[in-house]
Amino acid sequence: MKVILSCLVCRLVTFILQKMGRGATTLPGRVALKVKRNILSDLSKNVKVIIVTGTNGKTTSCRIIEEGLKTAGKTYFINKSGANLITGITASFIMNSTITGRNKYEYAIVECDENAFREVSRYIRADVVLVTNVFRDQLDRYGEVTHTLNAIKESIKNLPNATVCLNADCSLTYSMSREIPNKIVTYGVNVPFDKSAKEPEISDAKYCISCKHEYRYSYHTYGHLGGFECVSCGYKRVSPDFAVTSVEELKPNSSLVVTDFDGDKNITKINIGGTYNIYNAIGCSSALSAFGLDNRTIYKALENFNGAFGRMEQFESGDNKINVILVKNPAGFSQTMSFLKSIEDDYTLILSLNDNAADGRDISWIWDVDFNDIFKKSNVKDIYVTGKRCYDMAIRVKYEGVGNREIKVIENEDYDKLVDIATSQGRDVYIVPTYTSMMTMRPVIAKRLGGKDFWE
Repeated sequence: MKVILSCLVCRLVTFILQKMGRGATTLPGRVALKVKRNILSDLSKNVKVIIVTGTNGKTTSCRIIEEGLKTAGKTYFINKSGANLITGITASFIMNSTITGRNKYEYAIVECDENAFREVSRYIRADVVLVTNVFRDQLDRYGEVTHTLNAIKESIKNLPNATVCLNADCSLTYSMSREIPNKIVTYGVNVPFDKSAKEPEISDAKYCISCKHEYRYSYHTYGHLGGFECVSCGYKRVSPDFAVTSVEELKPNSSLVVTDFDGDKNITKINIGGTYNIYNAIGCSSALSAFGLDNRTIYKALENFNGAFGRMEQFESGDNKINVILVKNPAGFSQTMSFLKSIEDDYTLILSLNDNAADGRDISWIWDVDFNDIFKKSNVKDIYVTGKRCYDMAIRVKYEGVGNREIKVIENEDYDKLVDIATSQGRDVYIVPTYTSMMTMRPVIAKRLGGKDFWE
């Protein structure tokens, strides 16, 4: 009876909120959990569940997995809105179940916040867990990287029957393999993206997690990811089950790589730009394989995938494109700057910084971002900053050095003005916002240029 009541109140609250023009992503779940705290135990009984967690890449990875299941002809649902706490996950399960709590689909794709994973894992029945990586993120909320790592590790121990896909290049993530009882599948990139790239000045895992000696690297991909080895205790990167063995071509909107899926070698197109999305693609390949999908279906999914909202999302503006790339921490921001540096055509750059609770109140992290000498390139024609902390971002960019360019400020989070500016440039525009800024500006962009609501 409580299951039925919980489902009813969730649907009612969702209906009311959507009539009011709101997303209805967390409040319905919060109300449902008041009725039955362990309702996820009932809702996840008759569905195959994959949980995606980690610091960077969760939303994009979920969408790649969605593309894989769709390509395979499977029925599924996904918490598309990115509401990845237990409230949003509960609401997503209820809205995709019957009134009696029986799921309507074969598969559930669940994006889960690293800290929320502790509670979610007590109730949900997961078949596969994909861990993307562990980076420093929102110190005022997550604490140091070991706190995040322990949260994920403790959560997985609640799911002993799940197959766990781990990033072999992340010394933090892969260290869990020695403590969890699960079947483990590894993935990684066997080569550097840029052979001339220098070792990063700031690393979230410079020293061995076991004996604290400094790692030695045979190569870096980005951040602390790469061919790590501790010569003191012997902890090192393993040869992954799912690997990128060669990077043939890097374009703004795609990559061409050679993959080795447990012995099956193939030239694979990844239909989204950015080297970090190569990691998302290979991680999702391991997860889809763990679900039983064949390699040909996985290759096709990677080639057809076209991005997730706010993550390499494109809007058409005449002959030009308005691109939105979400950033949340130093590693992701640095990789975005590296990606933008690879672009040769002229473009306008807009950086937007907020300090709301979901972004992290402490914005000191922007000083750890590696801008990769992006402003030495003449094709970055104009620079704008906006968001609640626009002047902090302006100072950070000024200290980076922008040559003769003026740093222009869009005050008061005026996103209508931002769209006016973006559409009048006569060239492509790249908007790089933090989370709450993206969530506020995106509906304005979508309304003006066309696009679905974020929960659709």
